[in-house]
Amino acid sequence: MTPDIVPLGASDDPDAADARMSLELWRADAPSPRLAITAHGRNGAAQAPHMQKLIDAYRTRGYIVVSPDCCASAWNGSAGGEADFFLENHVRDVRRTIDWALANAATLGWSGAHLALCGHSMGAYAVARLAAGEYAGRVAHLLLVSPFTSGARQIEARAKYHPDGIANLRREVPRALDEWPRHDIFTVIDRLALPVAVFAGARDIVAPPENVREFVERLPSPPLYRLLPEASHCLEGGDYRTELVDTIDRLDAAAGNPAPSV
Repeated sequence: MTPDIVPLGASDDPDAADARMSLELWRADAPSPRLAITAHGRNGAAQAPHMQKLIDAYRTRGYIVVSPDCCASAWNGSAGGEADFFLENHVRDVRRTIDWALANAATLGWSGAHLALCGHSMGAYAVARLAAGEYAGRVAHLLLVSPFTSGARQIEARAKYHPDGIANLRREVPRALDEWPRHDIFTVIDRLALPVAVFAGARDIVAPPENVREFVERLPSPPLYRLLPEASHCLEGGDYRTELVDTIDRLDAAAGNPAPSV
C-alpha cells in the first residue's frame, strides 16, 4: 500500500503561514477510532526509513496515520531547504497537520475519538510542546524517539560530540544559534500528564542519552522508556516492530483505550 499525498499551502516561502507542504495519508482498511500523526525531525522526510518503522507500527494496530513532509528540508518537496530551517516553523507545520486531520476526520474515516502524537528528534519536541499547549487534554498518548529537549542542550551536544560542530551548524542552519535556545520543553514538561513513551539510542550523539534521561526523569509520571543499545539517532540496529507495537498497546491501555483484537 502507498499513501495518498495531500497538498497543503501554496507559498514557496517557508516562513509564510501558508507555506507549501504535503501530508502523506495512510488510510486504514476500515473506519477507525484511532489516528496518529508521525512527525519527522529537522531535514527529514515523512517516509524516511526510521519514520516508516513508526508508521508501520501504528498501522498494525488499525490506526489511520498522517505524516507531514514539513518545510525546510533537503529530503522532501515542501517549501524551503535545509538552510531555511526554523524550529518554530517546524512546530507550526505539525500544528497544521493536526488541525487538518481534525477538520477532515469524517472524510478520513476517523471518529475523532483517539489522537496519538509521535515524533522523532525535533518532531518529538514539536508534538510534545503541542500536547502540552494547544492540544492539552485532546491527545491520547505521546511516542517520542530521540527527542530534542532544548536548544541549549542541543547546542551543547553539538559542541561536545561533533568536530567543528558549532561552525558547521552556523553554516548549515544559519538561524539555529539564535533561535534554538528559545525552545525548551522543560518549561512546559509538568503539563505532560498523559501516557508517554520514549525511545533513545545508546549511540546517539545528536540527542545523547544523558539529555533524554533528563527528560524522562522530569516528566510528571514515569514514561515507558527504552534505550536501544545498537541505535544512534534514527532507530538503527533493528526493525523494532515488536517493541514499537507493544509500546503502542501499552500506551493505549494506559489511556483507557486498549488495542483491538487482531
